[in-house]
Amino acid sequence: MKKLRFAALAALLLLSGCEKKQTLTAPASLFETEGGVTSLGIQEGDSPEAFQEAYGDYSIQVAYENTGYTPMSIDRIPYDEPISTMIANFFINGEPVSDEEICQENDIRPEELYSLLSSYEYLTSHEVIYRYLEFSWEDGKISDINSGELYYNETFETPYRE
Repeated sequence: MKKLRFAALAALLLLSGCEKKQTLTAPASLFETEGGVTSLGIQEGDSPEAFQEAYGDYSIQVAYENTGYTPMSIDRIPYDEPISTMIANFFINGEPVSDEEICQENDIRPEELYSLLSSYEYLTSHEVIYRYLEFSWEDGKISDINSGELYYNETFETPYRE
């Protein structure tokens, strides 16, 4: 069930399309947390200003209760509402890549991205990991932080072969 949730999150990211522009492609270290503190020093109870300062250079997605994630400008996020924000990225063979880069390198349209990244052919020659950092917001403060990853080669039971 947990893998299905992560697959759904990844699919939602993919559905936002390859056409969106990410200011920076998030490195693996961005998705690490220790003791409830992110690698950029953000923790529960922090304000929107601290979040914006830390993550303003990355593409942010927002989800309201019972909705999927949608890209939104970090300055337009309604932090005082009960929402979740997420930074997510794919890593192909250990390197962070944007959806747009994957589409360009494989000459595919955005709607073909999920099929490519879950195909046996692609997964036997590429290691695909989806990483995310999710923040829950209540009353204008961060109430929870979750970090995780979905290893596509394991999820789709396709071993990566060099």
